[in-house]
Amino acid sequence: MADMIEGIPGTDYLVDVNHKVEVQHAGATGSSDIVLIPQPTERGGDPLTWSRWKKYYQLFLVALYACAFSYGENTLGAAWTTVSEDTGVSLTNMNGGSALNYLLLGFVNIFWIPAAMKIGRRPVFIITTILCLCAGVWLGEFQGTGQWFGAMILNGLGTSAYQAVIQLSVFDMFFAHERGRMLSVYLFGQQLGSILGLITGGSIADNLGWRWSQYIVAIIDGVVLLLLILSFEETLFPRFLFSNLGISGNNITESELGSDGKPVYRSTVADASTTHDFPKRTAIQRLQLWSYFVEGHTTYWQYFRRPFFLLSFPNVIIAGFIFAFGCTAGIVSFNTISEILTSPPYNWSTTSTGLVFLAALVGNIIGWATGTLSDQIVIRLARRNGGVKEPEMRLWTLGFSMVYSLLGYFLYGWGAQSGAHWMTIAFGVGCMIAHQVSACSIATAYAMECFPSVSGEMVVILAMCSSLINFAFSYSVQPFINAAGYGWTFTFFGLAVFASMVAAIPMIMYGKRWRIRCAPKYYRFISEGRFE
Repeated sequence: MADMIEGIPGTDYLVDVNHKVEVQHAGATGSSDIVLIPQPTERGGDPLTWSRWKKYYQLFLVALYACAFSYGENTLGAAWTTVSEDTGVSLTNMNGGSALNYLLLGFVNIFWIPAAMKIGRRPVFIITTILCLCAGVWLGEFQGTGQWFGAMILNGLGTSAYQAVIQLSVFDMFFAHERGRMLSVYLFGQQLGSILGLITGGSIADNLGWRWSQYIVAIIDGVVLLLLILSFEETLFPRFLFSNLGISGNNITESELGSDGKPVYRSTVADASTTHDFPKRTAIQRLQLWSYFVEGHTTYWQYFRRPFFLLSFPNVIIAGFIFAFGCTAGIVSFNTISEILTSPPYNWSTTSTGLVFLAALVGNIIGWATGTLSDQIVIRLARRNGGVKEPEMRLWTLGFSMVYSLLGYFLYGWGAQSGAHWMTIAFGVGCMIAHQVSACSIATAYAMECFPSVSGEMVVILAMCSSLINFAFSYSVQPFINAAGYGWTFTFFGLAVFASMVAAIPMIMYGKRWRIRCAPKYYRFISEGRFE
């Protein structure tokens, strides 16, 4: 442990610039100069050793899970005013129920994440899907404000897991140089669900009635539930038992000269214990509802209180607010698009209102590409840094997200205020969604790379920050619009979002210094409860 405390959390030897580090490398034959972080074990049950296609299928399942939940949250968006009139729930209370749902999205993960860390990701995915299925049926039947809030609470309990547990599975299966791209895939699926919900929700409302949109959501959740039960394999793995297989820029030493006269680098850490064997699961074992590793002695209560410990880490808090403000784009646009386009001068039908979110699909693709680009930027900057990767290298990609956010919020708000051509509003929506997908993937990857052994606790902080900001935005957007108009409302929101990303500048400058300062607490923290 003393050697670990001397290290800098998050600083890793990612690129083997001299091809002399004797650890496993990326590529089909290990011929790449990219060092695999974390190092895979030789155990058949290690998700890092799964085949590429198996990993992609598991990623598809969790992206589908996020897509289905996000679809369910947004099918009412295009028919928002119609639902309000039919059920007797005012627009303010409609937005209030939505805000309550967003508040639960983060804070319920205080309970879901400890469960996912103790008994696995699989049971959390299955239980939350059942909750969302029930919420879909209730939302198809509700009348009045009380039932609206009740259905939103149940939906919030279920959908909360896609804000945090999915990230754990992504980090379970993929290496450091792949995570930006894979997180972008998950966020792409999440936003795709929102977009499809708004597009098809309007058409369903016009033809079958908005209540049927919720019954369809319940059917989709049922299909996802069946797929998860039958084909999703648990990704939880006790990697802490093999933590000595890690490699960082602080434990690579020049040990000898090679035959060519160049230094040969070796990892100074010890080999992993050979006393633990986790073979490949059988077909029956893959169907088990939960997994439990007796080797881990961290209690549920310890996992429950750990996230609050991270509130003293500045890197985590700033990343949390970048993530939180990134999530607001979909909320403020989805909650207002119906009111804007079904009123003069547009007077669009519910179906046409939903179709404007085809622009959001374009923005979703751009955001995914930007998140993927962050991996390449990290690799390139690591090569220039002698092969050593710093998490702050990823933050440079936020420059693109800043441009997306300023364009998106200003065009959307002032376009609606002035009654500009509908393409102005559509372009604004596309830019806002591009910002959301890119900024959220970059902030998540950065935070989890800074302190890699506390990923579960980390995503709770991100989700909690997101819930607080999303609740404030969702609950205040309608009164703000009523008082100041669309233009100034979205100007304020846009500047707040931009300011959150400007906070990345001091992180680029001082982030490593903060990580060094937090290192002793971090290493004491991760050693807690692992072994008796």
